[in-house]
Amino acid sequence: MLPPKGFLTLKQLAALVKNDEIDTVLIAFTDLYGRLMGKRFDAAFFLECAATHGTHCCDYLLTVDMEMTPVTGYRLANWERGYG
Repeated sequence: MLPPKGFLTLKQLAALVKNDEIDTVLIAFTDLYGRLMGKRFDAAFFLECAATHGTHCCDYLLTVDMEMTPVTGYRLANWERGYG
């Protein structure tokens, strides 16, 4: 089965980075409102570290409103678990 169009393997990404065709990698997800939330990585750093060791983001990004105010009622991210 072929990967979805537009997806790169790490090997393909490494070749594009080496040829200076890609210099930044975005790791992102959509929040409750469809906005992209995430991080920008230097492409070489992404290949050396994040691609093999992973990365982190704050779970509160999944549970805030348009003004970035925490919305109540979420088990994974709430005042009792320590954000705010």
